[in-house]
Amino acid sequence: MDDKLTTLELAADWADRFDELTADERRELARWLGETPKNAAAFARMRRLLGDPALIDALDGEDSPIQDLPPLQQLRSGAGTRRHGRSDRRGPLVGRRQAIAAGLAGALALPFAGLWFAREQAAETSPSLRFATRTGERLRFQLPDGSGLLLDAASRVAVDFSEGRRHVRLEQGAARFDVRHDPLRPFEVRTPHAGMVALGTSFSVDHLAEASELRVFSGRVRLDVAGQAARVVPADRWALVHGASFSTGSFDPATHPDWQSDWLDADAMPLGFAVQRLARYSPAPVRIADPKFASLTFSGRFRLDNPRQSLELIGALFGLKLMQRKDALYLV
Repeated sequence: MDDKLTTLELAADWADRFDELTADERRELARWLGETPKNAAAFARMRRLLGDPALIDALDGEDSPIQDLPPLQQLRSGAGTRRHGRSDRRGPLVGRRQAIAAGLAGALALPFAGLWFAREQAAETSPSLRFATRTGERLRFQLPDGSGLLLDAASRVAVDFSEGRRHVRLEQGAARFDVRHDPLRPFEVRTPHAGMVALGTSFSVDHLAEASELRVFSGRVRLDVAGQAARVVPADRWALVHGASFSTGSFDPATHPDWQSDWLDADAMPLGFAVQRLARYSPAPVRIADPKFASLTFSGRFRLDNPRQSLELIGALFGLKLMQRKDALYLV
């Protein structure tokens, strides 16, 4: 029997007995879940499986490969072999669970299981919650696990939490995450440029058009970039992923919390990045008339809550003037 099937069988057994576990058994389950992320993922999947009426109906149907076993609904209602209030591992219930696990492992060969897996995968990749802010609006939210979320202006996240994982997709703008510790469910934030996995921490992520910036306020964050080795970014450090390039540096969270205190803190920041960040607070869209200026860098502190004044000051550093045109503000 291969390892994958063994994991599914164990997960099925734990999931089916979950509501009946003693305190010692719960500690044993916690140890097993902590051995590997695969165990936690399999357990979460089996918990969802056993609560899915459509799959139960399919398993109990005439074409089911386990139709010779007692009906699952009957077994789950208490008609199976019991000792001291819980299932006898040697009785028909465990055989039923093992058959379910075997069916999952061979899902591609079973039409009903394949259909259920397609539905389950769609559910896993379809975020259940979205949080968003408008231009110039900054809001604080609490995520389903108790973690804190602070959204910058004109920002949007999609949240997909399950029993086995906590996944957040930063679709637009910037966000700070104060993560509640849960070793059984990794907390991951993704942008098109990188993935960030919290290792017990508070951090912010800024999603720009061609880059993503990570700032770690406490704890550590693992940064995953396609084609590169994973890096661990500790507290008081920032990391910027821009195309194929990667840069990092230090900052003082107490004096330079960046957008969270209405400031744009620029340290050799490209003009294009600054315009994108200030545009989140501007009622009118902001553009750079000549794209060649977007890569020019500057340093300084500028107010986010007065984007027009800040754009005028920054533009003056490069001999650019802010002009109002019909469709937007332009640095020309």
